[in-house]
Amino acid sequence: MKWFTDYKEELELVFDEAVRRISAFPAPLNKAGLDFLDKFHPLKKNSTKNYICYLLPFWLREQTKLPAGTYRTLSLANVFVMLHFFVQDDLMDTDTGAEERRTMLPLSNLFQAEYSRLYRGYFSSDSPFWAHADTWLGQWAECVTRENEADYFRDDPVRIAHKAAPVKLASTGALLLSGQEELIGPFSRQTDHTLLALQMADDWADWREDLETGSYNCLLSLIRTRRGLKADEPLTEDNVKQAVFVHGCLRDYAEAASAWFGGAPTGLFHAPHMDAFHQSLLDDLLSEASRIDKERGLLELGGFTYLLSKRNKS
Repeated sequence: MKWFTDYKEELELVFDEAVRRISAFPAPLNKAGLDFLDKFHPLKKNSTKNYICYLLPFWLREQTKLPAGTYRTLSLANVFVMLHFFVQDDLMDTDTGAEERRTMLPLSNLFQAEYSRLYRGYFSSDSPFWAHADTWLGQWAECVTRENEADYFRDDPVRIAHKAAPVKLASTGALLLSGQEELIGPFSRQTDHTLLALQMADDWADWREDLETGSYNCLLSLIRTRRGLKADEPLTEDNVKQAVFVHGCLRDYAEAASAWFGGAPTGLFHAPHMDAFHQSLLDDLLSEASRIDKERGLLELGGFTYLLSKRNKS
């Protein structure tokens, strides 16, 4: 995990500064903001890790060769991007009460103000940065609005990545500051492939929850397609388990993610740690598929053989 461990000291500085800024929010939003930040702090146990959100500018260091402080600022800005859009996602995806909305909506606006202020420190109002920012925001808005009805995983999988399009603000900034605006488009497309793999890995982990809440899920989309179901037709937990554990659907899912990765690199830029992060996502999916394939094979040989294999693991 050098794509993470190489930047732990930098991330400590970034998140310390995020804590300082959120602490200055008016009460009680400062406490709510710090509590929300803790959920995603990469250096704290039991937090949700969203590595690409704050590591993306660091992963471009070899390509862009900017001052060290610039990467910290771009990472800090993207921490606030992450927090703002996660609040938006939570409000759209969960049945929050009026009291929680009264806290989280203004808090989200304060997060947005912070990242806008940080980016304005580098980019004037006439900078092309803001046109790209509008593009990433438009991609996000369309994806979260239409993903269920459009069924992007079936028809245009890379567009699934647009749910996280705002993270590309940091890479856009780094490329502009290094005079490489021509790489923004190609790097955006490669980042989309990494974001797609990340979403696919998350959807494998979260399929039960997404099935229950009706949230869009790439794995469930694949299974619906295999069963000839429309997006609004019911899919049961037993349907999913049969597809995964009997018919090997996860193997096809993981291999599809790997095939898309193979077609992503352009050779126009050097971001080895992003490639390594992407590969780790694929390795995890393929490893899970292999584990399930092995257990299914043992079951086909007979229950006694399967029990022996389980015992040998203990």
